[in-house]
Amino acid sequence: MVGNASALTSGFKDLAPLRAVPTLNDVLAWHTALYAGCSVPCDDYLGHLRGDRSVPHLVGYEVGVGPIQPDGYPSKVGIWSEDVSTEVQTLLRGITAALVRLDAIVPVGSAPSNPVQIQAVVALCAVIHGEWLRIHPFANGNGRTARLWAAFIALRYGLPVFVTIKPRPNDATYALAGSASMGRPPDFQGNHQPATNLFVNMLAAALQP
Repeated sequence: MVGNASALTSGFKDLAPLRAVPTLNDVLAWHTALYAGCSVPCDDYLGHLRGDRSVPHLVGYEVGVGPIQPDGYPSKVGIWSEDVSTEVQTLLRGITAALVRLDAIVPVGSAPSNPVQIQAVVALCAVIHGEWLRIHPFANGNGRTARLWAAFIALRYGLPVFVTIKPRPNDATYALAGSASMGRPPDFQGNHQPATNLFVNMLAAALQP
């Protein structure tokens, strides 16, 4: 899987000068490519969202992490599978709008040149990463795909990949930030500020000579 992640990020780097905007089909293809040659519980899970009615196993497929709480749910829960498709589409529209705004700040052919621009790029990486975890669109590989998003945005604006895709960053702070980005019933609200703060530090470390 490390090789698959490397190949994907190389492709992202090639696309960076074009300032491409990923579509749902693109992201589903990332998920499939990430697991190429790997053993998975069910091949139908690859490139399909939870709740996808074309894959019976994914209908009603709910996910959660952490110990069960008094209300019967884990401490963190991905949104209900029946809502995944709508939430992903909403997120993608938001990403498109955010990229348009960011492209106006960091024009094509240039890289972030001041702290405000760098902060804007890093914050977008963190929010998209966090929203992907909050939704938890896939049966598996959500964290890896969230990190692919962070890599795509960073490379799109000429920054290095500062969040490793595979293996996951070996840092308790990263795990805590990911957990904070997830929510639980009834509102499924996450907090992406811890990820934003962490990503600033991770980028600073990656830029050190």
